[in-house]
Amino acid sequence: SLGLRNDGSVMCLGSNVHGQAPPAGIPGDFIAIDAGFIHSMALRRNGSIAFWGDNEEGKAPPDGVEGDFNMISAGSRHSLALRRDGSIA
Repeated sequence: SLGLRNDGSVMCLGSNVHGQAPPAGIPGDFIAIDAGFIHSMALRRNGSIAFWGDNEEGKAPPDGVEGDFNMISAGSRHSLALRRDGSIA
C-alpha cells in the first residue's frame, strides 16, 4: 500500500519483494501516487513521473519520464499518464 503525506513524500506498507516501494532519500515533491500489481508510480510537482518496482514489460522505466503530465494510473501490467495537452503516454 502507498500513502501520500502532506509534505509530498510517499509512505509504503507491506511487502517490497519487487522493489515497488520508493528508495529512502527520495525528495518529497509528489502530488499523486498509484500502485500497480508489482510496480508503483508517482507524479512530481514539475510534471515528471518516477517509477519503482518490476519493469519486466516496460511499465516502470527506472529513470522515470520527463514531461508535462498531470495525471497517472498504474495497472496490473501497464502504466498510463495524461499530459496537460490531453495526450496520453
